[in-house]
Amino acid sequence: MIRRAALFRLVAVIACGGSLAGFPSRAAEPAPAESAQMTASAGPSISIAPLRVEIDSGTDGATVYLSNTSSSDVAIQSRLFAWSQVNGEDTYAVANDLTLSPSISMIPPGETQILRVLRKGGSSAGEKRFRLVVDQLPDPKSVEGGQAATRIRFSLPVFVDSDTAGGSRLAWRLSDDRLELANTGGATAKVVTVAMKTAGGQNVEIGRNTLRYVHGNSTITWPVGRGCSLGAVQIEAQIDGRTVDAQPLSTCG
Repeated sequence: MIRRAALFRLVAVIACGGSLAGFPSRAAEPAPAESAQMTASAGPSISIAPLRVEIDSGTDGATVYLSNTSSSDVAIQSRLFAWSQVNGEDTYAVANDLTLSPSISMIPPGETQILRVLRKGGSSAGEKRFRLVVDQLPDPKSVEGGQAATRIRFSLPVFVDSDTAGGSRLAWRLSDDRLELANTGGATAKVVTVAMKTAGGQNVEIGRNTLRYVHGNSTITWPVGRGCSLGAVQIEAQIDGRTVDAQPLSTCG
């Protein structure tokens, strides 16, 4: 299904222009949707499914479907990154344990490209985390003609051997400048929303309150102003499809 002449031209354009830098630019797991679309204004549209890739122990890989719902060809580049968390922040590195097939494709109108995420070795105990980055590349004709082109990017979470990791174990702490969520379990937890209220029912503003993940044996934080002056607070969060109510431990002394 790949149009080879157009694909070879595209690869040449990428080689001349350098690699695509910067990652990620958009998270691609809006719950509870089962598929996502990436659309450029008045341009091609791609739908992606599933939005969360899981490779259980004993399986060789997983399949992702990239569908071109537009009336023109769409060029796609897919890449994998190892995903970890350091001091509450996401970090990325070259992925050595997984491979993609194909990594670059040209999808004709109305057709679907099957993308395989495959292991390089066997399974092992403990969850491994990756990000699958899917870029809609600019039209080679537009690039060669010097026209401005919009690049659309999605980042999908990939979890490997999560079935060997056990569950998550979460603990909340509040300091003067931050709300902290620690996961001492082995599996990643998906935090969709977080709300915090004082004992009197007043809402407390929390920074960076978007979809986030907290890996096993990791910690994430949200900025909070003057947390120590709030007194006892109550947390209500949507985590892994359920509502969690908690009172964070104060570290204010």
